[in-house]
Amino acid sequence: MSAAKGKPDIADLEPLLCDTMNMLDVLVSMMDRMGLTSKPAGSNHVLTHGEADQLFFVACTAESMSEKARQAYYEALGWGASS
Repeated sequence: MSAAKGKPDIADLEPLLCDTMNMLDVLVSMMDRMGLTSKPAGSNHVLTHGEADQLFFVACTAESMSEKARQAYYEALGWGASS
């Protein structure tokens, strides 16, 4: 982190970006195991309540992590990130 400015350097973003990519990998792996990635477009797939809860949690966590990474990236560049 840049001590003078109190903002992260681009190099400081690597752990956050790696964690975000890992969470997205977990999400896609879950979708693969549930058979969601091999379904033809327009077809239906029924999830159990537990599967839906797990998938929703991981998707929300991945979205939150990617938003944090985006905000940190723009902060490191000195740009204001719009939400």
